[in-house]
Amino acid sequence: MLPGHTASAAPIPQFTDSESVALKVLPCLLDIGESMILAGADVNLVELLVRRVGHAYGAVKMNVLVITASIIVTMTMPDTREYTQTRRIENAGETDFAKLEKLTNLCIESYQKPIPPDELKRRFEEIRSIAFPKSFLFVGGVIASASFAVFFGGSILDGVVTAAFAVLMCLMIVYLKPITPNTIAFNFMSCAITGLCIGAASLFVPNMSVDMVIIGVIMLLIPGVAMTNATRDMISGDTISGVMRFVETILWAASIALGFMASLWIMGVQTSEFISNAPPLISFIACIPATFGFALFFDVRKSLLAITTIGGVITWGIYLLLSEYVSADAFTPTFIASCFAAIYSEVLAKRFRTPTSTFFIISVIPLVPGRALYFTMKCALLGSWAQFGDYGLLTLQFVLGIALSISVVWAISRTWSNFRNERDKRYSQKKAG
Repeated sequence: MLPGHTASAAPIPQFTDSESVALKVLPCLLDIGESMILAGADVNLVELLVRRVGHAYGAVKMNVLVITASIIVTMTMPDTREYTQTRRIENAGETDFAKLEKLTNLCIESYQKPIPPDELKRRFEEIRSIAFPKSFLFVGGVIASASFAVFFGGSILDGVVTAAFAVLMCLMIVYLKPITPNTIAFNFMSCAITGLCIGAASLFVPNMSVDMVIIGVIMLLIPGVAMTNATRDMISGDTISGVMRFVETILWAASIALGFMASLWIMGVQTSEFISNAPPLISFIACIPATFGFALFFDVRKSLLAITTIGGVITWGIYLLLSEYVSADAFTPTFIASCFAAIYSEVLAKRFRTPTSTFFIISVIPLVPGRALYFTMKCALLGSWAQFGDYGLLTLQFVLGIALSISVVWAISRTWSNFRNERDKRYSQKKAG
């Protein structure tokens, strides 16, 4: 999960005393952890980094608890004094893999060779002040939304219309989201506004599929990735964080569906049709710009845009082949394709010294059940309970397939790493003796 690290940590820096470290470094660690969570880090990565940096600055014990809503850290210094601080994480941030990468590298550098606390704080503030590039947000959002409208079964016309409304959604992400009280309120308001506009457009563009345009646009908001991470956290043992995140994603999805359904009901637009998926060849071709668009939308480092896109395309290709020749259900192809994505991500994360999530999230974007989740919530609102069960089961198969794959690969990788560390430790002891 963590590239470029070593097992050993440097001793406490000689430029300061134990109390100064606790009073200066500990608040900075909470700042870094909060920024990483807001940028899209998983709780395991934040806990691991905070713990290692604390030990590098002289702590003899680090108790770290990270959930999506708060961070609690207790730092025990050599003089046995303990310092505890907590941080409430109130708002969901924008996924920003470039910023996450910089924060991760700062932590790695800090525990490999600790720098003065004031310098650590200064460098953190420099990274935090970097603004998300709006050009990437808009260009990536347009490309991803339009491509996914076609990817999920829409026409070229649907893709063009979706691109126009993706601009509107990106504008609301930039200007409306910062002033709304929470993600639920933003999802409902932005989807209601966009739904009213889509409903009006459907009166003048009769051949467009309202559902496909909506699905393309809400891929920018749909909490498929968050739902997958929640399931993975629960499977990995982070039950509190997983349950909280899972409940949040259900509420986010409900607010998205309710916002669109309310606006279309006001406009009198009927959306009872359930369009079939795109043919495999069309979906494979559409997957390329869709994955690339999300790499831009999540601010992946420019030099990694191509290789992250390739990961998504190969993952989707594996899923299509397995669906055609191995299994008709969604779980088995999703699990195997996601295992490839997880291994691909682990290898490249070490190669490019980048958090694993940068590669994994982009690689599994084509598998995120945005279409299935949308129709699940739509059927619930329409009272179509038979179809609700079908789409809900389909959503669950995708989510479990992705979550189980990353959990299995993570467990194997961590076990192998621990085995190597223990082997090297025994070898060192034997050599010293």
